Amino acid sequence: MESHIESGIRLENERHYKEAIAEYDKAALEDPKKKEPYILKGNLLEEVGDYLNALHAFNRAILLDNQDAEVFCSRGDVLATLERYPEAINDFSQAISINKEDSYAYYNRGLIYAKTNQSDKALKDFTSAISLDPNYGSAFNNRGLLYHKLGNYQLAIADFTEAINVRKGFACSFTHRGRVQEALGNSDLAIADYTLALEINPTDVTALFFRGALYISTNKKDEGLKDFELLINTAPKDNHYRSLALKLKKQNLDKKSRNF
Repeated sequence: MESHIESGIRLENERHYKEAIAEYDKAALEDPKKKEPYILKGNLLEEVGDYLNALHAFNRAILLDNQDAEVFCSRGDVLATLERYPEAINDFSQAISINKEDSYAYYNRGLIYAKTNQSDKALKDFTSAISLDPNYGSAFNNRGLLYHKLGNYQLAIADFTEAINVRKGFACSFTHRGRVQEALGNSDLAIADYTLALEINPTDVTALFFRGALYISTNKKDEGLKDFELLINTAPKDNHYRSLALKLKKQNLDKKSRNF
């Protein structure tokens, strides 16, 4: 016979989320000293976007065991989503104090430091995450973004290149590296990177926009307008880059008509 936790996991896998939560609640009532039902419930609630109730579940788990680094990270994720950044930083810091080799905690604390303009702390945390896990592609990618923002272009290129090497199939690192190459005036290298991003994801909105804009600025208007047309036809109507592409497309078509 299934336990309530086993039943909850099965129901969750079958996407019967309300029923799964009910089973986790029964498991918690059955043994109030077990943290696992609250952790499973919190993870599921976070997944479906019920962040406040997820937070309550993780609070209960931490009351039962305040030495579980993973639960502090889970609660930190929820707090970050809720933009309660100081509390999220505290949770990731607590996770690190419990497990100093928790690369996930360093990385996620670094994301918050970057978002709150604490660049030095963010760089330190991304570097710690990479030291602990040399294949942490997201840490390389986000450290590269921060180097780009700070104007350290060569370090940014090195990090995006490393992200590409360790994390196959992610278009964004090619696009980010292309943006740095464009800032350095290396148009051909930038277009090559945007093209590599589009080979992975042919409708990548960011790569289509920046390649299209760069084509137009380097007198390859037909190619640029083709990129904008594909972007306009495939991106959500409220997408920022779609709106910009529509505007630039109109401007360039107007110029064409005036030249005839």
